[in-house]
Amino acid sequence: MSPTVPVLGKAHLAGPDNRQLLATGVFYLRGAVCRVTFASVHGMKRFLDFYLDEADDTMAVLLHLTRQGEEFPSANLRFQINRRHQVAAAVLIATDKHGRNHSWMTQGQAGRDDVALAHDSWNPGETAFPPDSFITIAELLALLPQWVFDDVLPPSAVRWIAGPDIGWS
Repeated sequence: MSPTVPVLGKAHLAGPDNRQLLATGVFYLRGAVCRVTFASVHGMKRFLDFYLDEADDTMAVLLHLTRQGEEFPSANLRFQINRRHQVAAAVLIATDKHGRNHSWMTQGQAGRDDVALAHDSWNPGETAFPPDSFITIAELLALLPQWVFDDVLPPSAVRWIAGPDIGWS
């Protein structure tokens, strides 16, 4: 991660301090929608292996960090992959205790002009990732456990740029 990219400690995410952050996600498989809650790195890695085998990579994945008992997530990460070309891209937004939004987008060297990825499957033209945001799927698999289990956002496994204003909840 670039040293100029601001980070946000998960302890500073919106919501009551005395409530644990729960990591959940919505993954699209061929013919199914799978909602998961991640309880351990091992469980997450096993699920991601399954996802990569069965992914509907025409759909963006939605991940949430939500404080127990709260309705709205404190942080969201969206990504899309292209299995054929082994590329991915991700954006994340987090809300701090002061109600300020922080957002980041991956930066990588895996960009391709023949691949289109977006962070919103229903509005791909408006939410397309630029090619310089493309990372490898291997890099994505390294950042996802950090997103869930480490103490700081954005995950350090890849480079990020601050912004753009993503604006979803």
